[in-house]
Amino acid sequence: MLDSFRLGDIELRNMPVVWTETDQVSPAGPNDGLIGTWVFYHLLTTFDYAGRSLILRRPTPEAAAKVRADAARAGARPLPLYLGHEHELHSRGSVDGSGAQVVGLSIGGVGESAAVIPGGTAERLRIRTDRDRPVETFAHSHPTVAYPCYPKEIRLGGATAKGSYCMTNPNSRPSRSGFDVLATFFHPFYKPYNVTLDFTGMNLYIARGKAT
Repeated sequence: MLDSFRLGDIELRNMPVVWTETDQVSPAGPNDGLIGTWVFYHLLTTFDYAGRSLILRRPTPEAAAKVRADAARAGARPLPLYLGHEHELHSRGSVDGSGAQVVGLSIGGVGESAAVIPGGTAERLRIRTDRDRPVETFAHSHPTVAYPCYPKEIRLGGATAKGSYCMTNPNSRPSRSGFDVLATFFHPFYKPYNVTLDFTGMNLYIARGKAT
């Protein structure tokens, strides 16, 4: 238990933490640890990709009202926010005209693909896939071979990426979250936007540009 953990002007006390002894180097380089979703549960959190900042606020009614007002001015409607397997984030999005379905939200981390799409979904939606360039990688700590693919459009609310570099995994396993996940959106998708997670109202707001 950590007596005190400070993020800017916000202090969290008596917080459970985990240490892992490993000599594995993170793809992002040396770091002193990770901040998990469990921390963000207690805050009104904005991942301001466009502004390259992390904005943390106490989840007061006034702060939530400002988020809603800022989103409305930007033309962003609230999207549902779902939790699976205790900490995995989900909402509703679409791939190549699939219609709104449950999608995973991998916010943060490293990588260059905007989304990962199960192999069966890529085939069903006839997404262009480059099978001449297999990528040996890992999925949920299991080795697998994935392939670059290029959906015409992936969408989360009003946020879109057209013709973006994605990956498809023909060996995808059922999601442990309990959801039938259409695709998982990774952090390159969010780069033109700012994303706010409201765990009180269980809403997600995504708007183009820097957070106001």
